[in-house]
Order: sequence, then C-alpha cells, then structure tokens
Amino acid sequence: MRRILPFVLLALVVGAVVLGRAARQEAGIEVSAESIQTWVSSLGWHAPALFVGLVTFRIFLLLPSWVVLSAGGLVFGAFLGTVLGGLGVLLSAALGYGLARGIGRDWVRPRMQARLERHGQSLERVGPLLVGLVTAHPMGPMTVFHWAAGFATVPLLGFLMAVLLGGPTRAFIYSFFGSTLLEAGSGEFYLATTILVVVALLPLAHPGIRRRLFAARRRGTK
Repeated sequence: MRRILPFVLLALVVGAVVLGRAARQEAGIEVSAESIQTWVSSLGWHAPALFVGLVTFRIFLLLPSWVVLSAGGLVFGAFLGTVLGGLGVLLSAALGYGLARGIGRDWVRPRMQARLERHGQSLERVGPLLVGLVTAHPMGPMTVFHWAAGFATVPLLGFLMAVLLGGPTRAFIYSFFGSTLLEAGSGEFYLATTILVVVALLPLAHPGIRRRLFAARRRGTK
C-alpha cells in the first residue's frame, strides 16, 4: 500500500487539475480579476466561503494567486479581502504541504525536476524563514515552495507559522490594490500601486540576489 500511495496521490492531483479546469470553464471564470469578481458577487451570502475555497484550490483551477487575491479586494474590500485571502493561502499551503508529504520525499527525489530540487535544498538550509518571505512577496513562487517544504525537512509548525505571517501580507498587497481598481487614477490607486511595485522590487536591494539575477541573465544571453 505504501508503494502505490504516491501514485494514487499523483493521480488525484492530476485528476483535480483536469476537473478544476473543466469546472472553471463551466462557471465561465476567466483569468482576470473582473471575471472572478463577477462570479463571486453572484454567489450571495455564500460568497466569502466560496472565495476562500477558490483561493485554496486555485492551483487546480489554474488561476494565479495575484488574480484571485486582487478579485477579493474588488469584491470584499481591502480588509475582508485580506482576511479571506490570507485564510485561503494558509489552507492552500497546508494542502500542498500535506500532499507532498503523502507522496513522499524518498519517492519524489529521484524524479524531481531540478527547480523543485533546488528549492528543497534551500528550504533545508533556511527553513520557515524562506517560506514566509516567498509567501509574503507578491511575485514569490509560493506554491512551489509550499510543496517543496513538504518534500524537504521543514517542520509542520514552523511552516504553518511562516505562512500565517506571509499569507496575509501577500493578501493585503493584492486586496488593497484590487479594491482600488474601480477608482483608477485616485490617490488610493496610486498608493496601492506604489506599495505593490516597491515590495516587488525590495529583494533587489540585497546584493546577493542582484548577483544571481545578473549571472542568470548573462548565462541566458550566451
């Protein structure tokens, strides 16, 4: 049973992606904050719970977090969008971590793509701190890191605490931005845009990150 469990979980993940994409198309949800806003707004009093579910299972619906979280700000405003979006990010992270643990580190290691393997090694060195920073950063590949944390040796409690801090941060940045989209050109819109850009560029202040980016760019132009 333990030998076939990884295959069963992988089959479930693939099946969930296929079903999620079909469900998204059936509901008429496009990859845009406006489309998600229209769909969520039509759900009535169920909207908050279903929005949390949308954030939680967005990977299976092939929806990027920035689109969904921005839509949360459009529908619910910055504060409630942050609360619901942060909860969804936490549940999504726990789901990815749990599935990765279930599939099994020893089974995945020989079959891992190089990118996931590299993230796993970084997580083993830095741990929850890196998870929290990547989750909080608006452009950070948090889903990859959440799954990689499950394959690596990141402890569950530390992982959840990191996401608990990082998730609402990302959710606030996008919810605040989304809440101003209907008032493009207003002071709040420019403030939200400035916060988003500044936080996105903040990692470039670190010399080590700049060196890595420039080195990767040089390799890409050879």
